[in-house]
Order: sequence, then C-alpha cells, then structure tokens
Amino acid sequence: MMTKLLSARPFPFSSALKSKPTSYRRTIFLAIKKPKSRFFTRSITGLIATLSLSHAALAAPVFINEFHYDNNGTDTGEGLEIAAIAGTDLENWQLLFYNGTNGGIYKSLDLNGVVSNLNNGYGVLGFPTTGIQNGPADAFALVNPLGEVFDFISYEGSLTATEGPANGLTSIDVGLEERPDSLLGLSLQRQGSGTLSDDFNWAIDTASLGSINNEQDFQVSSVPLPASLWLFSSACIALLGRQRSCHRSRKQTSV
Repeated sequence: MMTKLLSARPFPFSSALKSKPTSYRRTIFLAIKKPKSRFFTRSITGLIATLSLSHAALAAPVFINEFHYDNNGTDTGEGLEIAAIAGTDLENWQLLFYNGTNGGIYKSLDLNGVVSNLNNGYGVLGFPTTGIQNGPADAFALVNPLGEVFDFISYEGSLTATEGPANGLTSIDVGLEERPDSLLGLSLQRQGSGTLSDDFNWAIDTASLGSINNEQDFQVSSVPLPASLWLFSSACIALLGRQRSCHRSRKQTSV
C-alpha cells in the first residue's frame, strides 16, 4: 500500500473584509493509493496452467483399439488391444468387463507392458483373454492406476455401470457386433487417421491383436499441441498487456 502527502489551505474569505491577512492552518491529508487488482493476471495465469494440463493429458491418449468376443463355433482368439503413445507403461492399468444385464463387473484383467513405437510415435499392446460375454450390451472399461476411466465402450447396446470405477457412467456403443455365425479371424477395430480415440471409426476386419489395425494410421496434428498452447498463451499475454495499457491511460487522464 502506498501513501502520498497532499497539502490544502482554506480559501481566505476574511482577507477581503480585513486589511490584515487572515492566518490559516496548513492541513495535511493522506491519500491512500489502492493496490492494483491482480485478479485479471491470476485468472489468465490459471487458465494457461489448466490448458497446459489438459493438453498434456491429450498428448498421451490411451484407449481400447480392438477386440474380439464371438465367432462361429467355439470362440477363438478372444482378447482386447490397447493403443497409446510410445513409452506408455500399462503396469497397474486394468480392463473391467461389465455385464449388460445388471451393469455389474463380471471379470477383470490386469495389464502390463510398455508400448513400443509402431507408427509415428504410437503403438499397441494385445491382451488375449477368454470368457468375454457375447452380449447384448456388454462393455469394457479401461482404468488407470488412479482408478480413472479412460475408455468405456460396449457392443450390442449401451449400459450404465452400477459398480466399480465406471459406476454411474453410460458406455458408448461401438455400433457394430460379432454374431455366433461370424467368421473366425475377424475383430472389431478402430480404423482411420488421428491420435485420439474419437479420431477413428469402428470397423470389422481381419484381427490384428498386438499390431496396428488395417487402414489405421496415427497422424500427429499439423499444429502440434505445444505450439497451439504457445499461440494461445501469446494471445493471453497480449490481452494482459492491453489491459495494463488501458489502466495506465485512465490513470494519466485522471491526473
């Protein structure tokens, strides 16, 4: 807080009536300068930090990339595949299997392994398993070591989980299914180009558990996320400078 001394004297009305000048007493006032508000600066700084964290999360996607659960005759080659940025360690991650009848967990699978670079800095790991239910409306939840659900998909309908990390969440139906007469050697898999789960479309194709899917290409955005964040940060800094400039202009005008 800053203070400034100001002096003032009363107007000598009496001097106009008397020949002798009227004495006056010097009065001292203290003008308190209000500290500048830091709300705008803190708000911008907090927003940039939040977006930095959001971009960091988007830079390391982990999602279910392929699965097979049903085919003609005895189910063969059942399992799921996880896609992630190269170097991602899946130790202590989990796959939870949800029952479409009651939304409960009927099976769990502990994951492990480090994702290798198979395509433009991304890769996949396959996890063969048995006993995957054939629907309808059964689901998979991909859960990280902190118990956070990273992906929650289902087949032959959607369900709302009633227990576990996905409790209360509604699954996203992939829109395709395998039937009891489906040919052996096929799977449901994401295809297309991108880096995040939503960049790809589900298709039925030759199973490739542990390998990049057919017609799938991991392509980094033309404007990398750090660059996008830098552009946004620069705009915020410019806005902050403008706000300060306006503040100074108002101050000079009032003097």
